[in-house]
Amino acid sequence: MNLLKGAILTSCAHLSRIVMGFILIKIIAYYLGAEGMGALGHFMSVSTMVYMIAGGGVINAVIKYAAEYARQPRLLLRFVSVSATYSAIFCLVVMCVGVVFSKKIASLVFKDPDMYWVIIILAVAQVLFAFVNLVVGLSNGLMKTDIYSKIQIFGSLSALPIVWGLISQYGSVGAALSIIVLYAITFIPAFYFFWKSSFRNKVSLVKFKKIEFLRLSSYTLMLMTSAVTFPVVEIIVRQMLIDSAGYSAAGVWQGAIKLSSAYLGFFSIFLAYYFMPMISRLEVKHEIGLVTLKFVVLMAVIFAAGGGVLYIGRGFFIPLILSSSFNALDEVIVFQLVGDFFKVLSYVIGFVAVAKAATKIYIASELVQNALFLLLSLMMLKVYPDTKGVMVGYAISYVIYFVVVVVVFAIYLKSTSIGRKADAIHC
Repeated sequence: MNLLKGAILTSCAHLSRIVMGFILIKIIAYYLGAEGMGALGHFMSVSTMVYMIAGGGVINAVIKYAAEYARQPRLLLRFVSVSATYSAIFCLVVMCVGVVFSKKIASLVFKDPDMYWVIIILAVAQVLFAFVNLVVGLSNGLMKTDIYSKIQIFGSLSALPIVWGLISQYGSVGAALSIIVLYAITFIPAFYFFWKSSFRNKVSLVKFKKIEFLRLSSYTLMLMTSAVTFPVVEIIVRQMLIDSAGYSAAGVWQGAIKLSSAYLGFFSIFLAYYFMPMISRLEVKHEIGLVTLKFVVLMAVIFAAGGGVLYIGRGFFIPLILSSSFNALDEVIVFQLVGDFFKVLSYVIGFVAVAKAATKIYIASELVQNALFLLLSLMMLKVYPDTKGVMVGYAISYVIYFVVVVVVFAIYLKSTSIGRKADAIHC
């Protein structure tokens, strides 16, 4: 029953996010077309990266340790205060870097140094992103998924008129600003729930110990690996696609990415906010294996059903969600769906590494999957010098990556013979 309740609450929250993401894509596609989408691609990647690493990217650590310290108020409060201090320091560093190097970053992202002010806005806004991540991570670690749901739904609904107005009035500049707004506006409900909580007058900036710093920094390394490697690989592949087939082809691929990230976000958020706290509480590897298998099957069934509907109705959904200028996606979306299917299944096993703070394994897995995607995209672009080449490379890379992940996880579970004895003795 708890699983069903968690799934429903998370689904409602992310449904609003998916709808808002689709509306954003639709508005950009309508006003700017495939070429405009392609030109904004680099900034979308950078914004996603900044959002993920905001405050040191400790949201998964907050979820994990909030779940573990739920019945130990003093340890929980200490951890929250340490996390807030760590996030504040990280935000300050990122803000300084963003402001000082804003023109250089704008030149790389927009090919226009005069857009530096957008980079400065993003650098300042990441402070709000970090606050939201702390509130959401804490609420979900304590299994209060209704708070996350309300934050996300309010943010999505309130962002709609602002996003529409910015893009319709200011074109590509408005679109860039709307991406920042979409992330930042959830600060309002997040602050409201924090103000109402028992943590309001208790959380403070503190001097943290070396062990506390190392614990949080391991999660920073893990999330920064995810947040930096894939967007950077995306930027490299997108630039190669632009050089090979032009901005229109890059825009079609960007449309596929945004479409993909919208529904993949449901799976990653559900796993992060429900599956990971559950795994964090388990110590016996046999139990971890059973729960993981249960979620792999669940994710496979859900994705197969949704992906099947999207593929069969692609002639209807693609023009509806994007525009007629993205019709080329009809012929290649199957490769995106295949890659996404195996990516989702890999997510499940990957979150076990996050839950158990297996930093080296997590980082290695991120580097492997992104290296595979980059390498296979390079190879496939030589065969198909357009959007199809990138998508075929994406599909093959995640099939291979899933096989690798399953083998590694099987080895991990096979070692439970010793682990079970140790667990039995411990009990």
